[in-house]
Amino acid sequence: MRAKTLHRRLMDTWRSRAERDEGFTLVELLVAFICLIILITIAGTALTTYMNAGNSVISTYTASDQLLPSSLTIQRLIRSEVEPAPTAASSTYTTTCSSAINVPCPAFLTGSVGTFSNAFYANVGDSNGPAKIVMAEGTPTRCSNCKFYSSLFTVTEYPACGAVAKTGCTTAPCPFAMNSSLLCSWSGNGTVLVDVPNVVNGASPVSSPVLVNGTLTSTPLADASKPIFTYNTLDPYSFDYVPGDGGTPSATTGILPGFNTCAAPTMVSGSPTDSNCSPDDIQSIDFDLEVQVQGSPIQENAFTIYRLSSSSYSYSPVVG
Repeated sequence: MRAKTLHRRLMDTWRSRAERDEGFTLVELLVAFICLIILITIAGTALTTYMNAGNSVISTYTASDQLLPSSLTIQRLIRSEVEPAPTAASSTYTTTCSSAINVPCPAFLTGSVGTFSNAFYANVGDSNGPAKIVMAEGTPTRCSNCKFYSSLFTVTEYPACGAVAKTGCTTAPCPFAMNSSLLCSWSGNGTVLVDVPNVVNGASPVSSPVLVNGTLTSTPLADASKPIFTYNTLDPYSFDYVPGDGGTPSATTGILPGFNTCAAPTMVSGSPTDSNCSPDDIQSIDFDLEVQVQGSPIQENAFTIYRLSSSSYSYSPVVG
């Protein structure tokens, strides 16, 4: 009798436990699974945002590390611009400026002042004379795995030829007399001082049109309408300040026609009224470089370089 009673009690206990441990329903499992998916999505989004922000910060620092030294070099060279030879003393004096008498030979080469390239002379502490500096943007290209076209911006220094023959020199050194009729000469071998890849502004054209977003274009850069160089001039005789001077740039070279000539001042009643040498009137240059950096937005480096004084780059044996 006792055995039957104990057996009955055990069966009742097991039956009660079985009723309580019936498990989750299908609806409960679906709700739990959906909640898990939502949590994983939130965590994944947060992690992706964190990684993108980290990459962007690292890329920004990398771009700054690249652009800051370049901008300092560019500013130093432009502020050190100097006329490479005395003012023409005779009509036989031929330079890139003019063959006329008493015409300045400006620091910026006539016919070379442009929106994405220019050439000028700068005092770099060389006893042979000022160096020839060429700042230029190369032809845009696109690598096989790249989405956008970009170009290489370089600053190259060509040293003045001296009495001792240098590689690439074939003519005489710079003159050191104010009324000399000699010419400066420069080595054909230059040293690259600045090398900035992935530039996306400046409108340097390709040799033949390329297809960009379904359209044929000769200037495939992402921001081709924004120039690298903009020039502000001040006529020393009329004191007229002209921002962005130079005229409409050439579509193929970017050269500004307003800086192509350099003639003697116009005279009215014995007084000069116009310098007639726009390259000699450049007072400041606006520089703007945009660089596409992987993992971050376009990095921009823009600044203005001012001439130190109105006569700071007149030729002199001390500076030149």
